[in-house]
Amino acid sequence: MLGVTSAYLSCQFSNWMGIATLAATESQIAYYVARIITTAVVFAILLHWASDIGPRLAVKSPTELEILLILPLVYYIFDYATNVYTTLFHSGSVVTVEFLAFALCAFYLMFLAVYLREYEAKEIAERERWMLTTRDNAAIKELEAWRQSGRELSVLRHDMRHFLRGLAALIEEGHIDEALERIDELCETNDRTAVRRYCANDTVNIALSSFSSDINRNGITADLRAAVPESVHVADVDLFSVLSNALDNAIVAASAAPQGKRFVDLDLRCEDGQLLLLVSNTFGRPPRMVDGMPVAGHTGHGFGTKSIKLAVERMNGNCQFRINGDRFELRAVM
Repeated sequence: MLGVTSAYLSCQFSNWMGIATLAATESQIAYYVARIITTAVVFAILLHWASDIGPRLAVKSPTELEILLILPLVYYIFDYATNVYTTLFHSGSVVTVEFLAFALCAFYLMFLAVYLREYEAKEIAERERWMLTTRDNAAIKELEAWRQSGRELSVLRHDMRHFLRGLAALIEEGHIDEALERIDELCETNDRTAVRRYCANDTVNIALSSFSSDINRNGITADLRAAVPESVHVADVDLFSVLSNALDNAIVAASAAPQGKRFVDLDLRCEDGQLLLLVSNTFGRPPRMVDGMPVAGHTGHGFGTKSIKLAVERMNGNCQFRINGDRFELRAVM
C-alpha cells in the first residue's frame, strides 16, 4: 500500500506538467509528450536519490510503515473519490474543499500522535540498551579489578618476607603507628580480594566471592555450589555478567524477606558441554511477571534480568524466570 500510494504521488508531477502543456498548446499530443518526459525525469531522480529507501523500509516494523502510509493514503483516497470517480473536486463544492483541509489536518495530527508514541518507545529502548551496555562495561571493569587485586596480593604474598622486614624496621625505629597502619592496609586488602575456591574456574570463583560481604551484611543464608572446569566455551565477561547480576538480584530480593527467611541458593555445573545454572531466593513481595520476565516496580530498576537475558542469548543459550512457591528462580542453559 505504501508503494502504490507513493507511486501515485510521484505520478502527479507528470500530470501537472501535462496539464500545463495542454493549457498552453491545447494539444493532446503535447500533453502526453510532456507527461512521458516528466515521468522519465522523475524516475531518474528517484533512482538516484531514493533507490535505497525500499530495502531500508523492508526491515521496518509494521507500525513504522503505518505511520508513513497515513498521509499518502489519505491523499490517494481523496483524489480518487473527488477527482477520478466523481467530479466533486471540480464542482467547487464548499463541502469538498472544507473536507480536504479537515482530512489533511486530522490525519496529520494522527500521524504526529503515532509517530511520537513510536519515537518515545524507541527512546526508552535506546536508553535501556545504553544502561545494559553500561552494566556490561561495569562488569568487565569489576572482573578486571578483582583480577588485578588478586595479582597484587599474590605479589605481596610472594614478597611477604620483605614486607615483614619493613615492619620490623619501622617497629625498631619506633614508628609503631605507621607499622600498624600498614598491617591494617594488608588485612583490608586481603579481605577485599579474598577469592574463595568454589571450582576450578577463576571467573566463577571471583563472581561468587565478590558478593560474600553483601551476603553477610544482610544476614542471608547462602548455599553457593559450582562445578565448572578451568576452561569453558563461553566468554568470561558474559559468564561473570550472568552470575553477578543473578546474585545481585537474589541478594536484593532476599534482603526484603523477614529475618530468618533470607535464603539464596546457587547451583552452577557443567554437563554435556553446557553450563546449567539455577539461582533460587526468597523475597519480601513476589515480583510482577510479564511475558515471563519480572517487572520492576520502580524506574531505573529491572536491568539486571535484562542483562542476564542478553548475556545468555549472546552465549546461544536460554533462560527462564519463574516463581516457585516462596522462591524466585532463575534457570539458564548456556
